[in-house]
Amino acid sequence: MKLNADNGENSIDEINNSVLRKQRERHLRKKRKKLNRIKSLLKIIFIALLIILGYELITLPQWYLASDVFSKPDAKAVRIINNEILPDKVIYDSLKNIKVQKKPIFLMSVNPIKRELFKIPAVKKVYVRRFGFPARVQIILRERTPVAVLKTALNAKPIAFSTSDGIFITNKNYMPLVETKPVLKIIIKSPDIKDWDGKRIENIRKIVKSVETYSSEKVQYVDMRDVNDVYVKIESTNIRLGVLDSTVYERIKRIYTILPQINNMNSQIKYIDLSWDKVNYLKLDNDKKDE
Repeated sequence: MKLNADNGENSIDEINNSVLRKQRERHLRKKRKKLNRIKSLLKIIFIALLIILGYELITLPQWYLASDVFSKPDAKAVRIINNEILPDKVIYDSLKNIKVQKKPIFLMSVNPIKRELFKIPAVKKVYVRRFGFPARVQIILRERTPVAVLKTALNAKPIAFSTSDGIFITNKNYMPLVETKPVLKIIIKSPDIKDWDGKRIENIRKIVKSVETYSSEKVQYVDMRDVNDVYVKIESTNIRLGVLDSTVYERIKRIYTILPQINNMNSQIKYIDLSWDKVNYLKLDNDKKDE
């Protein structure tokens, strides 16, 4: 009988322990749920604060270009670099009608800027970089390379120039800086350039290259004031080519046989005459013969 009583007491203890355990587990679950609710609420508050902060940051005026930044150029807001031919004013003038987008600088499209600049013949490539705080734009230009200029006199301002890719440019606003490059100077009689284009200048450049090859000297300019009596100035003397017809390249080949004779002569040479087919002729300064 005593054994049964002990077993009964043990059973009651086990039941009591089980109830207590379940009560504790229920209490812990309630605490966890409460903590999870607090965590979720804190997450929502944190995300809301981030959204508000992000919105405030995005709407700061330092992210936006001024509405008149292109019509009233400011070198701090719109900076142009690498323009060696085009004056800044020409570039700013081409951008003045661009409407500034009401967007943060990093969302602003740069295509309108590129479209306007590509209308300038001397511009080959355009790169646009955007910066914030404060909002500003950096325009990096790659210009076409001038290879020859047309002038009415050796010391006159250029009236047109041709580029390495055959583009013929006549806008007078592009001329002031073009001669900072090593370019071929072509002297013409009249400022009327309707008969000139990139192809014609390229043909003259080929002739000049041939002269430089056979003379081993750099051509300084080409005098085409009379298209039927063309002169080429090299470092040591002048060369008369006459008419630039199909025989001109054969006539140019004779230069290397004539130049050594100049060094052996005491008289001042006015020019080497290669205008005649198969005839070499040296014109002296004191020669009274009218050519």
